[in-house]
Amino acid sequence: MVEGILFEQVEDSRQDWKVKHSISEILMVVMCGVSAGERSIYGIREFARLKEQWLRDVIGLKLPNGLPSYDTVRRVLGMLDPKQFQSVFIRWIEEELDIPVGSYVSLDGKSLRGSGLKEVGIDPLHLLHAYSHELGVVIGQMECSSEKTNEIPIAERLIQILKIKDVIITADALLCQKEIVKKIAKDNDYILALKGNHPLMEQEVKDFFLSPAPSTRSVHTTFDKGHGRIERRIYTLDTNIGWFEDKKEWKHLAAFGMVESIVTRKGKECREIRYFITSVTDVKQFAKGVRSHWAIENNLHWCLDVLFCDDACTVLDRNAAENLAIIRRIVYNRIKMLSKMDTLSMGKRACIYDDAFNRHLLCITAKGWQQSSQQQVNAPLPIK
Repeated sequence: MVEGILFEQVEDSRQDWKVKHSISEILMVVMCGVSAGERSIYGIREFARLKEQWLRDVIGLKLPNGLPSYDTVRRVLGMLDPKQFQSVFIRWIEEELDIPVGSYVSLDGKSLRGSGLKEVGIDPLHLLHAYSHELGVVIGQMECSSEKTNEIPIAERLIQILKIKDVIITADALLCQKEIVKKIAKDNDYILALKGNHPLMEQEVKDFFLSPAPSTRSVHTTFDKGHGRIERRIYTLDTNIGWFEDKKEWKHLAAFGMVESIVTRKGKECREIRYFITSVTDVKQFAKGVRSHWAIENNLHWCLDVLFCDDACTVLDRNAAENLAIIRRIVYNRIKMLSKMDTLSMGKRACIYDDAFNRHLLCITAKGWQQSSQQQVNAPLPIK
């Protein structure tokens, strides 16, 4: 059962004599509500009230003192340390999944818009995610302030905590920093966007690609057609960078990259050029990394907002908002781990309408499922 494997590792700072409901019991109730589509603490409590017998008979919650009240759920989510809860989440991922060697992991931030209230000066919660494209799951997240510049020190800590090796890490220009590169290059490769936060370096790279193409320059072209447009992307990678004076300051820097996107729609053509620094030397590997990072908007952020109502959750308490966000990502990951549905939206729909699927989602780990003989779901991920 999830609560015994995952939630019982969460520390409880409450006084023993005041405790009527265990942390694992409360978090399990919350997870059940979230998987069913509830986005508020009140909605989660109402779901539990209506499905109390199901929680007991199917999920296996004993609930010796009945259901936790709305106030108890709200109070526990607010007092729970998100950092400790996050460490439990990361440890669960480490134990259950193998991150494939040579795969792509993207670092990207996302704000929870509903967690802020401009009128009273409360900024939205901002989270930095680490997302594995091959596995399709969130492997870690950490809270930043609403100021996105705080992603820089948070990214350094997240890379260190994750303990990932032999993968290719991608990130936007904000995280194109020498210290972050040092952390990444210790055990991994990187592909980082280069923009105006390094104006001199960006101009040097632009001028470099305007020069005649040497033999070290490789090109890969892709075509996409759909939604009334045709997009051609030209990926260019050049390893002839000995001329770059600061090369040694960027650990394992091996090449500069350029991506030219040419979009044709209704006879009109639009061009955009982006630049990158990278430790990879294969142009197809570079192209796949760039495309993977762009896909995080659809594969993660859109899903969290549309299917899990991430932005619509209006819980203002910072701890409660972040803890609910962690639980939403646990549910997101488990649907990806266990579902054989064609799309995540179908898996999310099954959480609401298919009690058998929901039981498996909530009651076992990916490792446990691999050992199961049930046919409703499967585990397409590489499980340890």
